[in-house]
Amino acid sequence: MHPLNHFKFCPKCGSSRFAENSENSKKCDSCGFEFFKNPTIGCGAIVFDDQDRLLCIRRLKDPGAGLLGVPGGFVDLGETMEQAVARETIEETGIQIEVHELIANIPNSYIYKGVEQHPLDFYYSGKIIDMSGMRPQIGETAEILFIPRNEINIDSFAMASCKELLRKILGK
Repeated sequence: MHPLNHFKFCPKCGSSRFAENSENSKKCDSCGFEFFKNPTIGCGAIVFDDQDRLLCIRRLKDPGAGLLGVPGGFVDLGETMEQAVARETIEETGIQIEVHELIANIPNSYIYKGVEQHPLDFYYSGKIIDMSGMRPQIGETAEILFIPRNEINIDSFAMASCKELLRKILGK
């Protein structure tokens, strides 16, 4: 189901005269408010340690509970992409990184609690600068792993965008 189909009433005035205006918007015939469903912005850290092992997490929750991911999440309002990558890495792993350069941005799609989500995921390279606080995020991260580059199994990762990026990085 398209995400806009979950909105039956205008979020501004509450009118039921809230109808499809385009593929990505609905418009209220009562007050004129137009609501756009744009991609949310996601980010991820691609960090290889000095032994050429990729920093990964095992996801505790859906989408992809039990599968692997790289540290990352959604960008908060007022936050730069680089700030979000650093914050999400600390939140999920307790590891502080220095964010380097943008590697890729890849559209993603998945179902979360019955609603189609369409984030645009930005992946940045980074370098570990402090591991003294390393610990999985309670309620979110089941495990922190360092996987040698030559042992990475792309099919064990949850997100399609991450799989696509790893295929490019690893040449698979």
